[in-house]
Amino acid sequence: MAEMTNTNIGLSRGLESTPELKRWLLELAGSYQVLTPVEKGVNRVFAEISPGLEVVPDAPQERTVLPAKKAFLPPEEPLFGFEKDLLKPPPQPPGTVIFGLRVCELSADRLLTAAMESGPGDYPFTSRRRLGFTIGVPCRRSAACFCEKTGHDRIGAGDFDLFLASSEEGPVLWAGTVEGRELAQGAPFPVRAIEEEIRAPVPPDSQAWPLDALPGLLRESFGATMWEELATRCLGCGNCTVVCPLCYCFFTRDETGWDPSVGRRLRHWDSCQLVAFARVAGGHNFREARSERIWYRFSHKFMRMQEAFARPGCSGCGACLHFCPVDIDPRRVIEAVLEVTGSGQGAR
Repeated sequence: MAEMTNTNIGLSRGLESTPELKRWLLELAGSYQVLTPVEKGVNRVFAEISPGLEVVPDAPQERTVLPAKKAFLPPEEPLFGFEKDLLKPPPQPPGTVIFGLRVCELSADRLLTAAMESGPGDYPFTSRRRLGFTIGVPCRRSAACFCEKTGHDRIGAGDFDLFLASSEEGPVLWAGTVEGRELAQGAPFPVRAIEEEIRAPVPPDSQAWPLDALPGLLRESFGATMWEELATRCLGCGNCTVVCPLCYCFFTRDETGWDPSVGRRLRHWDSCQLVAFARVAGGHNFREARSERIWYRFSHKFMRMQEAFARPGCSGCGACLHFCPVDIDPRRVIEAVLEVTGSGQGAR
């Protein structure tokens, strides 16, 4: 099992489009909703598999536009319907299999699940997640990746259901859960129990950020001019939160027709970067300034999530940078925090 810690673990060239793999995924689609990365124009998206779709986990465009979380936390979903005094529950969610997740995406899924299950729990999310399965594939490092700085560069048993990789004996499915092994009963590849971590390929000289110290450093940096400087560049569009696998803010609205006693309540993704996010009745806005909203986003990821779960709410996938229209790089932001607070660590 020593090869499981080898950063050169890979998917055999062409394996992603083998008839055996696609045939198995189509067989799973008879019982589950199966999402797989597909090319859509110049983009890459998670879409429901069908005979006419090509399975492309190793497509030239590495990142999907929307993260895999959309399967368990849809951009829009009904919470309940109502008719006079009667409440109607939403439809039962389908069982879902997500194929083609990278190491950081699998790590993010486990942290998002922990966050949504904490406290009273988020029932719509957890009801979907408990019916879901994740199948990983090896990473291909891109210039925007920095998962090793946030600790999301490794996964182990319990972090995924199955992981498709190459081995000396050919393609193999590593099983991370009992449920994953059961799901793989009809798979065309041998199934092995995972015993050690799977790690993403990372630069050997890259340094992790001082994650335990970042909550205090973020607090100390509040009001620093660096946030004002970022605000002069940021458009406040919310792209960074939409494409993030670990953002989960939402708002709710009621929808009715001519008869106001009949309708439904829905929730939608929201973004802390939008000016109306913290606006309350009476028009007061707790974060009117864009600089405060940017600080709030980074403090949630590297302060509140770190303190609550001992892991930052940033997977290091680089999607926010990739889709940012003004190229705001979270690596430079954290390095600026370290600089203004005098930490002087993690500059590489």
